[in-house]
Amino acid sequence: MAKRKSEAKILEGTLEAFFETGTEGVIWSFYEAGKKGYEGLHCLEKGDVLRVFNDAAKKEVIFEGKIDLEYKRRYEPYPLNPQYGQQEVFGMWVHGFQRTEDPETWAKMFFDEKPAELIPRPRRTRHPKP
Repeated sequence: MAKRKSEAKILEGTLEAFFETGTEGVIWSFYEAGKKGYEGLHCLEKGDVLRVFNDAAKKEVIFEGKIDLEYKRRYEPYPLNPQYGQQEVFGMWVHGFQRTEDPETWAKMFFDEKPAELIPRPRRTRHPKP
């Protein structure tokens, strides 16, 4: 008997422009409602499906699609180390922009913490259980 693929779980929450010491810039993330700390944090990865709403009433979808970040637009050299650099938007270093979106429009959704739904792509575990 063939195994059925389990239905993808839709997570509800808000977008977050996550950064902390050591991330060296903003990581586009989703924060799952009802969770605390890192338990609720989902850093977006290629293949995740994201739906973003204009407000909490979820009447208007302002973005819907699979995550596919690119790392070339708005690339700036570091002021004190110009042989290296990174992307920036609104004066902040960031890691990637959604290929299909304007960088400022993309970033604003995260800085404004827009309500969203996330269907994470299946992740492989590094240490499978026996």
